[in-house]
Amino acid sequence: MHFPTRCLLALAGLAILAVAPIHAQHTLTGTVQDERGAVVPFAVVELPAQKLGVQADDEGRFSFPLPAGLTSTDSLAVSALGYQRRRVAVPTGAAVSLRLAALPVSLNEVVVRPGVAEWVGFNGEPKNFGYSQNGLSKDKNTGWQITRLCQPATDGYLTAVRFFVKPNHCSKTGLRAPFRVRVYAADGPSGGPGTDLLLSSVLAAATRKGWVTVDLSRYGIDFPQQGVYVAMEWVYTSDEYLCSYTYTASDSRQKKTGFSYGQALAGQLVTAATTQTWYYTVENGWRKFGGRASSGQQPVGDAGIQAQFQP
Repeated sequence: MHFPTRCLLALAGLAILAVAPIHAQHTLTGTVQDERGAVVPFAVVELPAQKLGVQADDEGRFSFPLPAGLTSTDSLAVSALGYQRRRVAVPTGAAVSLRLAALPVSLNEVVVRPGVAEWVGFNGEPKNFGYSQNGLSKDKNTGWQITRLCQPATDGYLTAVRFFVKPNHCSKTGLRAPFRVRVYAADGPSGGPGTDLLLSSVLAAATRKGWVTVDLSRYGIDFPQQGVYVAMEWVYTSDEYLCSYTYTASDSRQKKTGFSYGQALAGQLVTAATTQTWYYTVENGWRKFGGRASSGQQPVGDAGIQAQFQP
């Protein structure tokens, strides 16, 4: 079939329009809710293909600066602990309400057997070292978790976890910031954190420096010999836990202002070859801390996290 030249040009123009960007750069704001309209706290809204995302606050609210150039093939992934992951088309408006369906949660029956419960995981003495969250706020929240592998001698149950909490380097107020407890199976890539084992949102907070213990016995979580990863998740709840401080840049020696949010998680320095500590952000997923030296002897952190094992 013969087409006039002007028709061919028109068809070519349509093909170009089909793949042209349909979204200019703008900030998407909104809330994440369940099917009944109740807020879903700390949900994650992300563009997986772009490795960009944000975490909602405790009221389910989020603010996501979307990049320019998104097309009809891009989609938002919305996920939250205890809910089915969902993909939606990138909204063209500036505000949106996203709904998630809850996952059915079944609890294992815990059979109490004779045996003394023991703490496994971090076995050192927390030193003047710690992990903190820089700049977490309503407008800058890409998620931050620190996790450590805890391994028992045999199979059993996870009955409690604990974290050595201390103030961050600019505010004692941040010590009291709520954080969320996460538990993962050791079935992720390279033996890292994988499947969520604690499907309920469990929050804890410190009242003073030291170990903060969280009872998880009611959740019936299996504790296999290959271990589980126990994580502290920094979550935004209030600007009262945000503080600023002044520091000297190592390269320029100029004074600069930094920000820190919430509590710090204490630990100790070990070699990269021996650490069992990983970290998580929405953009990069899970990564194990590693030294820069090829020998693996560069000191890295080992997080002050323990799990209680019941045979």
